[in-house]
Amino acid sequence: MATGAVLAIAAMALTGCSSDSGSDSSSNIGLSEEAAAALEVAYTGVGTELNLDSIKDVPKDVNLYVVSCGEQVPGCSVPAAAVKAAAEKLGWTATIADGKLNPEGFATAIRQGVAGGANVIIPIGIGCGVAQAAFQEAVDAGVKIIGGGGVDDCDPKLWASERLWLEDFNPIQQWEEFGKLQADYAFGKHNGEVNAIVLNFTGQVFGQWITDGFTKELEALGNKGKVLETVDVSDPETQDGSMLQKVNTAILNNPDANTLIVPIDGWLVGGLAQAIVQSGSAEQLLVVSRGGDAPVLDMIRAGGQGVNATIGFAVGWGAWGSVDTAARVLSGGTPAWIGESMQAVDVDHNMPKSGGYEGAVDYQKVFSSAWGK
Repeated sequence: MATGAVLAIAAMALTGCSSDSGSDSSSNIGLSEEAAAALEVAYTGVGTELNLDSIKDVPKDVNLYVVSCGEQVPGCSVPAAAVKAAAEKLGWTATIADGKLNPEGFATAIRQGVAGGANVIIPIGIGCGVAQAAFQEAVDAGVKIIGGGGVDDCDPKLWASERLWLEDFNPIQQWEEFGKLQADYAFGKHNGEVNAIVLNFTGQVFGQWITDGFTKELEALGNKGKVLETVDVSDPETQDGSMLQKVNTAILNNPDANTLIVPIDGWLVGGLAQAIVQSGSAEQLLVVSRGGDAPVLDMIRAGGQGVNATIGFAVGWGAWGSVDTAARVLSGGTPAWIGESMQAVDVDHNMPKSGGYEGAVDYQKVFSSAWGK
């Protein structure tokens, strides 16, 4: 059980992030008051602290399986590796099973965990509904499922716990916040004159929530911003490359578009950014993605690579939070609010010196202290 002693090591100990976490005066020249305010909201972001009660009796001899959504993309492989590292910090056995970016792969990886004698399975970026039968088999075998960024959208719910973000946000609102910050950034950069093409991920429920967050915030910001076209993109289309033609067609059909909203950084690394550059659309479009993966941040640092900004999300922080959640559940305690940060990252704001987005808290130190390590 958690003790009453709060480890308030929320210190803003920067872990490589730029000291310029907000908008500077030069970036706001010529912007309306509303646009400047929206840009500041995007740069400030949400979730900047981590306060944890300590865990009195951390369970030992735990066999944990991490089900990665797909080891070929950093958005899955990086948090999967971070979960493994966090589990090993606790002295647990940890194994990564590759979900290979498709529901059949997710199910196979979950069953691999069951066959391997897992006590805990943490699915990275995978919701319950896309592999419900396999999750049910795991639960029936006595495995605790702990969320790794996805949501338990099964009915009835199957997971022992989702990973909790912030107390004022439910899981849908958390995903909507990504889209909201994308809208704030685009609105600020275009001084309110947003003509957007929005890519909507249909492979999991959170894709629509990101899109909803963008459209709702753009509407709330004022009638000068509008969505010209929403393009549905499925997992098979990203894997066979047909997504690129769909996006190119949407750009050609909307010559007034000045913004492209991308819900997953991995799509840019997988050929979308290159296609944008080769088509000559990079100069036309402000491309705003989501994730904070290192390869995409490298593109932003270099400039002219088909992406201008992303909503960074501290996936390592979240990964350690999933392990913390598992430890609290297994010890009979209450899961903690993890609160991993998200904020707009561009070449001048919130950009770490190298690598991917990590947020501004030494989260490993905080979690290790809570675990008595």
